[in-house]
Amino acid sequence: MLKLFDNCKELTFGQGNKIITHMTSDESEKYAFETPVKPEGKVEEWMCKIDDEMKRTLNILVKRAVFNYAKEDRIEWIRSQLGMIALVGTQIWWTFAVEDVFRQVQKGNKHAMKIELAKETSELNDLIALVRTDIDSLLRKCVNTLIILDVHARDIVDSFVRDSVMNAKEFEWESQLRFYWDLQKDDIDIRQCTGTFDFCYEYQGLNGRLVITPLTDRCVMTLTTALTFKLGGAPAGPAGTGKTETVKDLAKALALRCVVTNCGETLDYVAMGIIFSGLIQTGFWGCFDEFNRINVEVLSVVSAQIKTVQNGLSANKHKIVFLDNEMKLIHSIGIYITMNPGYAGRSELPDNLKALFRPVTMVQPDLLLICENMLMSEGFT
Repeated sequence: MLKLFDNCKELTFGQGNKIITHMTSDESEKYAFETPVKPEGKVEEWMCKIDDEMKRTLNILVKRAVFNYAKEDRIEWIRSQLGMIALVGTQIWWTFAVEDVFRQVQKGNKHAMKIELAKETSELNDLIALVRTDIDSLLRKCVNTLIILDVHARDIVDSFVRDSVMNAKEFEWESQLRFYWDLQKDDIDIRQCTGTFDFCYEYQGLNGRLVITPLTDRCVMTLTTALTFKLGGAPAGPAGTGKTETVKDLAKALALRCVVTNCGETLDYVAMGIIFSGLIQTGFWGCFDEFNRINVEVLSVVSAQIKTVQNGLSANKHKIVFLDNEMKLIHSIGIYITMNPGYAGRSELPDNLKALFRPVTMVQPDLLLICENMLMSEGFT
């Protein structure tokens, strides 16, 4: 099952194997489908029904959680939610709280942002106190991830206080990855700069999140801007700077699966075409590690394949002809390449391929911030 979904290890069958009732993650977190699925007919048909039911059930759970957030004590609310629901619900309410502060500031309450900072610091301390108590492993993993997101949220509000950011239209706020519950759409909207993205409801379980530093923030902003213009993203830099991990983490934030492929000289255009055809029909992201190890002759054909996909996205088509077959195009697809420039045996990318990607250079991770987050998630203040 882990090969088919991002983080589904097994399905639970009920009534003598006549219906599928639950989905379980790799960490043993479990949730029930709103409507059990009958495994009848062709396997690819009822597996698609499971995929649809997973998304529908998680949408209902998120809606319920967002509605109840303000009514319950935060710690008790976290205890009662799935890990990914707790994360996205917290981010939706944090976005609302900060924008509400901006509205209060416009009305003349100059201390509203400081009050919000004190509130967020208190909530963070509550989570640190909770993680130091004897709690079960699933809740501990959820709280550890929440601490990572809460530290970043607090730091952003702290910078607003320090730099006197008073308006929701300022770039410091517009450049953040913001989560909204859109009442007209009755669904989640994710916004950053000029881009708006859908939450894709791929079950994430408790697979954790990356510590957010100024470096990863800048990289995420470049990748979402590329998505907005239907382009790919190309993080480049030395080994260990978080290129692939940042792409994977952004996919987790959008509740989407990211399929990582390690490229080498043996990869030809036929193999690349098969990978792309899978991404086209599922809407998953593809991250191609060390892309410039592929031979130059292959790269020129690959650029034509990627251009076909991007043209379909730009024209808002729902079906495209790829590898002489008509395929359904899911618009959540993203194609990313990572490179270690300057190493022996690496090809220089052709110009027509470079034009399809937004470049971002990743040089040095902020190790001090990473250590601070790790200590906090272990209960040290």
